[in-house]
Amino acid sequence: MQSFINALLPPIIIATAVLFVAAGIIWLFWDHGFNKLKSPEEWKDAGSSGEQTIYLYLRNKVHIPESQIFRNVYIPTKNGKTSEIDILVLSKKGLLVFECKNYSGNIHGDRNRKKWIQYLGKQKNYFYNPFLQNDGHVRSLRDYLNAYGDIPITPFVVTIARGNWKVRNLKSDDYLLGYNSHLEEIYAKMPDSQLTARHFKAIAETLTPLSRPNEKVKAKHIEQIRSGNA
Repeated sequence: MQSFINALLPPIIIATAVLFVAAGIIWLFWDHGFNKLKSPEEWKDAGSSGEQTIYLYLRNKVHIPESQIFRNVYIPTKNGKTSEIDILVLSKKGLLVFECKNYSGNIHGDRNRKKWIQYLGKQKNYFYNPFLQNDGHVRSLRDYLNAYGDIPITPFVVTIARGNWKVRNLKSDDYLLGYNSHLEEIYAKMPDSQLTARHFKAIAETLTPLSRPNEKVKAKHIEQIRSGNA
């Protein structure tokens, strides 16, 4: 009996090692493993992970150059405050504004209501309607870039494919990616914008210093959110 067990051990050890290696390869290639090793700070929490997932999707699937993707963009507003955009893309088709929601659980919302609900078991959390939130981002961005004319701006809310979303009263141009639409299909159908092409370099130079600014700007924005003045 002992000799039988001893004979089985090497194959079992080898098989286990192979499984661990296979699991590691799957993690590296299918769960952004390489990027997590290279840029761990981008995966530090759910919010950051969601934004990084969208960033990589834009780079690898939609083929947007890195220089045209602006992250954590703080747009100055007319009242002296800032409006933070999670991800902003400057493309030949105009500007794409992404509001990322990496929420789990059951999410219930209505396009026309300010508050949405997240259910985590028996726990209930309220959060601001991300479409209304993104509407505000678009207004702030349009005001800030008004010198360049009526640049096309398309807003997107992204679910990062987590959670069970149930949303009512969405319009045809309300894009909830991962729920009722897919970015690659939408982007392919969008026409090129001659106006954006004419001002492309100037817009990029305007947006660059607003992306991931210093800690003072971030702290001021967080304070205005806490005080209810976002």
